[in-house]
Amino acid sequence: MVASHRDDILEILEDQFADLPGVHRGMIFGHPGFKVGDRVFCFAWEDGLCLKLPKADYEAALELEEAEAFAPGGSKMGTWVVLSFPEAPQYLEQWHWVDKALAYIVTDEAAPPKKRSKRRSA
Repeated sequence: MVASHRDDILEILEDQFADLPGVHRGMIFGHPGFKVGDRVFCFAWEDGLCLKLPKADYEAALELEEAEAFAPGGSKMGTWVVLSFPEAPQYLEQWHWVDKALAYIVTDEAAPPKKRSKRRSA
């Protein structure tokens, strides 16, 4: 049975975000992750770390041997990518991907403002 997440990855995330204003812990798909406001940008997923990246960075990340598109149930989910490094310190060495996800999640491109429905006048 696959664990829901690796504790060593979660510990790195908690340490790195401990003093970062505006970033707080949350859950996504029953896995621990991190948010800005209500927008999740990363979470510990099974044996890896799942990140929401802009399209160009998503495509660049997929060139890594340790990366794959996030596809729960077999369906790709937007520009989410899973990085799976065997050793925890490798996540710190590749932290620039997390920085990219954090910078991206606060943009309208990542989560466009919700459109207001127009009310018809009677």
